[in-house]
Amino acid sequence: MFVGQHEHSLDAKGRVVLPAPYRASVAARGYVTRLDSCIGLWSEEGFADVAQKWMGYREQGLISNQIFRKFTTNVNEVKLDSAGRITLPRTLLDDLEFDSQVVISGLIERVEIWPSDRYELDQGGDVGSEYADAINRLGL
Repeated sequence: MFVGQHEHSLDAKGRVVLPAPYRASVAARGYVTRLDSCIGLWSEEGFADVAQKWMGYREQGLISNQIFRKFTTNVNEVKLDSAGRITLPRTLLDDLEFDSQVVISGLIERVEIWPSDRYELDQGGDVGSEYADAINRLGL
């Protein structure tokens, strides 16, 4: 399970240190791909669930073969090195205009890795009443 928010640096080789609580989940391997404005990271088991959903969507005609191919060819396997880092693909970093500062955010089943400036923009705005309403609806 991935929770919390962490600020880290991205080195010149595209490596980022994963927060210690996340490392065990991707120790053997993880999978990254582009989401809307960030990079998504899943454990091997978590990505197997995502892949099953994608195949189901394709079989149900909810996505075309072309979109399915686009999804799958943009996925990259990553492995943790001895320093607890993963190397993010240069194509993803360039496409999303990453600089040296990133925010790593846990979303239960996946991790999102954001350029710091874009994360601040995405999280901006007042969601106080919506947040309070969601807590009440969910019975938290």
